Amino acid sequence: MTDSSNSGRQPRKKRNVSTNEEVKDANLFGDNPEPTDGPDDAPPAVMAPETPPDPFDPAALRINPNTAAGAIGVKRKLVTLKVGKPDKMEFCRVHPDESYRIDTAIVEDKINRESYLVTPALWPELPDFIQLVRLCVAVNRHGTTFLWPAKLPDPNGRPMDWHTSMLEAQELAINSWVRVQADMAAGSYAVFEATGNLPDPEWSDLTMAEMLKLAFKTRIIDSMNHPFLQELFGAA
Repeated sequence: MTDSSNSGRQPRKKRNVSTNEEVKDANLFGDNPEPTDGPDDAPPAVMAPETPPDPFDPAALRINPNTAAGAIGVKRKLVTLKVGKPDKMEFCRVHPDESYRIDTAIVEDKINRESYLVTPALWPELPDFIQLVRLCVAVNRHGTTFLWPAKLPDPNGRPMDWHTSMLEAQELAINSWVRVQADMAAGSYAVFEATGNLPDPEWSDLTMAEMLKLAFKTRIIDSMNHPFLQELFGAA
């Protein structure tokens, strides 16, 4: 007799269930490889070619105020020093420290418009050629330092207005900005004082000796055999 409870039922299929150990073994020996899809297997990205910088890009050419010359500070260094009167069109000042003024003797080369400093030992040998002058350290409105010579009055003669007016201009320039211009009709120098509220100049920190060396480093006469004197006397 057949059991009615099993009639009409399909036989169950056997499920193939693997244990965790079996799965691991399969993965280990390559029977059941794990998925390998991931970012490392993605196709390489195509890099766009780099565009060279534009040398005329305004942003690249614009001054950076943090590194500009004015921001980092630049100080002019004296390497040469002119000896001569101030230009008639420029205002100038004289150093207020007396140590930056000296009465001495020079010889003028009028052809080349140069001045030679003469050591005191040679003054008695060159009475007809030397000029007694007051050399003052001065500066113009552009910040250019120079040595300003003014002839001293002849101790054996009558003072000349040309000499005294230039000396007076130097004295006035200690505290004021002045301009000096020859007045041929008056036979003296006309001195003009600036009326504006101009700032005081910035002075170099060089000593007077260092400035004299800069001004006369190749033009100091310390021997009667100096080439300029030899030329002056017709010996060369």
